[in-house]
Amino acid sequence: MYKNLGWTLALVTLVALHAPLIAAPDPAPVNPSAGPIPVTKTISAVMQHVQRTAPPPADRKEALPAEIDLTFPEFTSSAGPDPVVDALNQTIRDKLFGAVEGEKPTSVDQLAEMFFNDYAKAMKENPDMPGAWSLKFEVTVRLADDDLLSLEILQSAFTGGAHPNSTFDLLVLSPKTGARIALPAVVAADKMGELVKVAERHFRKVRGVKDGETYEAAGFFFEGDTFALNDNFLIAPEGLVFCFNAYEIAPYAMGPTDLVIPWSDLGGIVDPKGPAGKFLAKGK
Repeated sequence: MYKNLGWTLALVTLVALHAPLIAAPDPAPVNPSAGPIPVTKTISAVMQHVQRTAPPPADRKEALPAEIDLTFPEFTSSAGPDPVVDALNQTIRDKLFGAVEGEKPTSVDQLAEMFFNDYAKAMKENPDMPGAWSLKFEVTVRLADDDLLSLEILQSAFTGGAHPNSTFDLLVLSPKTGARIALPAVVAADKMGELVKVAERHFRKVRGVKDGETYEAAGFFFEGDTFALNDNFLIAPEGLVFCFNAYEIAPYAMGPTDLVIPWSDLGGIVDPKGPAGKFLAKGK
């Protein structure tokens, strides 16, 4: 019922694999405990944190409980009702509730109820199941200003099995329209080939793939053994960040791969008049 997700018992391992590759030395991601996050002159976000636990069935007291842990921004406008704010909040809700196949919840309460009911049912139907179901959704604001809102979203769940699966979704949104900013708005079509070449150089360095070594030999499965970028990216002060999730281009054991392509490598590639153009001068 819970697709493309996984977490807790192995989440620490996954995050450990992921974090060093995306670390931004300057500036750091927005701290959710620092209070409201200003986005524009009128729009701000407050991080919401929901934690809930459900005990195992009465006849399975030895089993481990189920848990949910949700952290996400809620956007508001000091100017009153705002369709941009509505669009931003809807994007977060779609991501949060989109992990569930079939009937979609319409609130956090309903999501928790559905998850815990499924946990209780599974525990009764599978006497040997140890429990420990977990659901995690965590949004990190990587950049927020008048022009750009970059979000990193960890979606994770464990509902039994050999190991959990986690995904990192990267989003760039416009604080002016609430719409998603796609890669072609940042890099013109005739420059995509150059972007891929630069990204491949960083990929080989990050993953330790030697010059001349095939990706297949290194354990990766790109179509035709040719490196390609996906569209899972965000714009950050340190550069363009791309994420390949576990299973996307490599076995689960190899973990996710993040590429940070610094602005100093993107001159003549990123559109100077596009939404990321203002960062090019900083990379010189």
